[in-house]
Amino acid sequence: MNGFGGMHGGAVGAIAERVAIACARTVVGKDRELFLGDLSISYLSAAPLNAEVMVHGSVVRSGRSITVVATEFKLKDSDKLVYISRATLYHTPAASL
Repeated sequence: MNGFGGMHGGAVGAIAERVAIACARTVVGKDRELFLGDLSISYLSAAPLNAEVMVHGSVVRSGRSITVVATEFKLKDSDKLVYISRATLYHTPAASL
């Protein structure tokens, strides 16, 4: 919780990253490592204390070396959009030393 009684921005960022990685894993093989290159978050409104938040992620684009994932955070009771994020993940083959 932040000083204004809403969901802390760092928590939003951590959740957005984990959801983006999980979404990217649906299209990127397990033999490739994923690295977060960019994460942007728009804080549209606050999620109040004890509110249930639904998170939905989807792959926007996946190519040979990058995958872009969009994530939406909505309040469960009102379906109000509170945060949106976009993550760019780089994937490379695992090194064989």
